[in-house]
Order: sequence, then structure tokens, then C-alpha cells
Amino acid sequence: MNFFEWLGGNWELVCILFGIFVNALGLAYNVVKYLRSGGFRRAEQRLAILEAARQYECEAEAMENYTGAEKLQYVLSRLRSFTAEMNVAFDEGELTSLVEADIAFSKRVNADKSEALE
Repeated sequence: MNFFEWLGGNWELVCILFGIFVNALGLAYNVVKYLRSGGFRRAEQRLAILEAARQYECEAEAMENYTGAEKLQYVLSRLRSFTAEMNVAFDEGELTSLVEADIAFSKRVNADKSEALE
């Protein structure tokens, strides 16, 4: 049995293997492109900002006699300093919506826990 007879008898297997090979090359290309564009670095920075925002939210919640708007301004001013230290652009609109969404989520989760305790 020569190569061409085997190829003719197993053409479906050859097509599957060729498809896997082409997809693997495409995946490798996209991973290298993502890493070279700095996407991984931006994702790390965004995660660090999210963690800092949650910490600042906890600090703001501990403050008594402050309104919600004043607590939000505290969190945003701390995030402004944090992003400046990281050399990252500060997008106030995006971070405000992020903080407000996080606060709304924590209120919903805490409300569910208090209902479960009753």
C-alpha cells in the first residue's frame, strides 16, 4: 500500500487533521497578536483597578455621616490617584458606572442574604 492509496482511503481523517492544523495556526497567531498588542497588560491593569475600587468602596461604606454622593466622590478621587500611579488613563464615566454597578450588586446580594436569614 503506497501513500496515495492510504490518502484516498482515509481522506476524511486527512481533512480533519488539516482542519485542526489550520485552526491551531490561527489560534497561535491570535495569541501572539494579543500579547504583542498589550491586551494582557491592559487586562491586568483593569483587574487591579477593580480590586482597588472594591477596597475603596469598603472604606467609604465605613464612613458615617456622609451621603452616597460624597462616598462615591471619595472612591473616585482615590481611583484617580491609583490610576495616576499606574500610568493609566482615568475614565471617570466608565469608573463611575463600574463603581455604581458594583455597589448595586453588593446591595442586592446583601439583601438576599438578609431575607434568607429571616
